[in-house]
Amino acid sequence: RDRLLLFRWKPPNVWITPGGGLEVRETYEKAALRELWEETGLAGVALGPWVWSRTTVFKWRGVLYEAQEQFYLIRVQEHTVSLDGLDPVEVVEMTEHKWWSIEDILAAKGVETFAPRRLGELLPPLIAGNIPPIPIDTGT
Repeated sequence: RDRLLLFRWKPPNVWITPGGGLEVRETYEKAALRELWEETGLAGVALGPWVWSRTTVFKWRGVLYEAQEQFYLIRVQEHTVSLDGLDPVEVVEMTEHKWWSIEDILAAKGVETFAPRRLGELLPPLIAGNIPPIPIDTGT
């Protein structure tokens, strides 16, 4: 059905992909699978190709952060999201989750905020099977 799972974070009310920070000596790949399990309950999946990257600066709880993000394509059959693995901060900050179609993302442009901002432009090639030979810098 070609949908993307996104979570809405409290102010600034942005829709983001599952993910999070690296633990000590953790690779991006291991972090991606760990965060996927913590935020969705999905385990035992194969990590797909690294398709996008971005550097972003954001302020959260009064602290300025710079994040180096890597995005991996993971295709799954239908999955009912389990939020049982969320930490206490995520329980408060993640206000909603939703499986989005490309059409829904494009229709919400100007109404909703997505990260990365070019999500509606970047997704169609992936859905069509066009995996970039090197990760695409998504911008902010």
